[in-house]
Amino acid sequence: MVDFYPGAPGRAQGPGVRQIIKRWSFRGGASPLLLLGAAGILAAVVAAMAAMDLGREKQYMTQLLLEKGAALIKAFEAGARTGMRGGFGADIRLQHLIEETANQPGIFAIAVTDEDGRILAHSDASRIGQALFDPPVMAELAPDAAEKWRLAVEEEAGRESFLVYRRFVPSSPGRGPHGLRAHPPAGEREFLCTEDCDAKGVRRPLRGVPLIIFVALDVAPIEAARRADLHNMLTSASVILIVGLGGVLGLFWAQSYRAQRKALRQTTALASEVVAAMPAGLILIGPDDKVAMANGAAEQLAGVAPGGLVGREAASVLPWEELRRPAADEREMDMSLAGGPVVALGVSVSAVRTEEGTPVGSLVVLRDLREVRRLEAEVRRREKLAAVGNLAAGVAHEIRNPLSSIRGYAAYFGGKFAPGSEDRQAAEIMVREVDRLNRVISELIEFSRPSDIQRRPVRLADLAGHAARLIRPDALARGVEIAVEDTPGAPDIPADPDRLAQAVLNLCLNAVQAMDAGGTLGLRTGLAPDGRAYLEVTDTGRGIDPADRDRIFDPYYTTKARGTGLGLPIAHKIVAAHGGEIRLTPRPEGGTSAMVLLPVTGGEGADKEEDDAG
Repeated sequence: MVDFYPGAPGRAQGPGVRQIIKRWSFRGGASPLLLLGAAGILAAVVAAMAAMDLGREKQYMTQLLLEKGAALIKAFEAGARTGMRGGFGADIRLQHLIEETANQPGIFAIAVTDEDGRILAHSDASRIGQALFDPPVMAELAPDAAEKWRLAVEEEAGRESFLVYRRFVPSSPGRGPHGLRAHPPAGEREFLCTEDCDAKGVRRPLRGVPLIIFVALDVAPIEAARRADLHNMLTSASVILIVGLGGVLGLFWAQSYRAQRKALRQTTALASEVVAAMPAGLILIGPDDKVAMANGAAEQLAGVAPGGLVGREAASVLPWEELRRPAADEREMDMSLAGGPVVALGVSVSAVRTEEGTPVGSLVVLRDLREVRRLEAEVRRREKLAAVGNLAAGVAHEIRNPLSSIRGYAAYFGGKFAPGSEDRQAAEIMVREVDRLNRVISELIEFSRPSDIQRRPVRLADLAGHAARLIRPDALARGVEIAVEDTPGAPDIPADPDRLAQAVLNLCLNAVQAMDAGGTLGLRTGLAPDGRAYLEVTDTGRGIDPADRDRIFDPYYTTKARGTGLGLPIAHKIVAAHGGEIRLTPRPEGGTSAMVLLPVTGGEGADKEEDDAG
């Protein structure tokens, strides 16, 4: 009995495939999900190609077996017709032909049945008369004139076969080999019969009976070839998949490499910009004790051109032997960089190490302390000014009244003596000394009182001309010429003309007193490059000693035998109250330049600061 797989013309079976996706850390610019997606698409494409190849192989195998079965059926029909036509092969019967044909390689069995599935002839004679298929199955098979196929399993042999079947037509009318109609002789034994024709009994002629022929073919050789093709196909697909995944990974890694290089370039550029823009000086000392990198601030501190520090020995740029000793905090040092000017610097040194902790050099950070020192000096000066102001407030009141009484009595007693007498001269000297002491107290009061600034538009050229007129008698007495220069286009500034005129006059007096043997006093106004208005007072005197430069604006500090030391501090106080500054610089041709720089707008922010200092 043969079990038939109904419903479909064939089946394909294969081992289940289980994919295990392992997650890993993908370093780079591409997303791991994108990589997995590309790998999945590639795997799907390869699987689809493999499935298509399997389908084609199965189709080729089916077509091959179907054509082989159809050829056997046609050959068997031709032999049957020959046997049915008499003489030639008269001793051959249907059963004999089936048995001889079934002995060929690759054929399991050949059977001829009626429409109900009863075996009329079979390559295994013992099965004649049995049912090959039940009538319902025969109805489902629906054999007709075209070849059909099914896969079947023989329960007795336990083997699978490829079953090709159709209607068997051995007795179609036709002509013999010589063009004559072929009819078997009447006395000949019937070619188609249900049993051995030599046996006595009832003979059943089968001429005109509807017959079905079945050919069961062995699928093992083709299955073996199919498995070999499948193995080759899977091997090829695996190689394609591996190469494709390698290509995908290569593309992603190339993209990641480009992204990392771009990010590295951007980071390097950003770091370079940050280092270059830092106000602190940075010097990187390599492991060979040479300067590997220096930013612009360090080059400016050293006074060298850009790139002038790189490659030089650290000892020729810094006091390296002293700095390389570890220090917990920043050190403040007055030092020279690369033979440049000595400047006050805050120095800190730190080791530069790799991620593994390997030292690769030292980073020296240089902080310019000159501005800090200047601010500290300014704070100390303001503290002195505050102390002087507090002192002046008490001294002026306590001394000025007694001085008025002393001067009055001195003038009174001087009038008692004859003009030109020694006593009269002594009284006059007393009066002059009291007047001088009173002037000192007046200057002290002027310095200590708050700067009450009454602003209105003022032309600095007018202030310069006014100061020149006031100072002219003292200048002529010393043989000093006065030169006033006004640069056109200088704007008016908001200032207190009386207070500012006093400051300019003090600067002019100081300049005249600095020229003992005559010279030239210059007054020049204009607009500075930074947008501030300026009034410059110049002299051709002996200049300012560098040792006195930092103390020139301190109260009561003077280099003159009869000076009070309050002229320049008062001028500085008035200018600062206007939000400006005084710059004292030596002139190349000799003498000193005192430049008053004032804002063209505002300046009120400095008023309260100077008031508090007073």
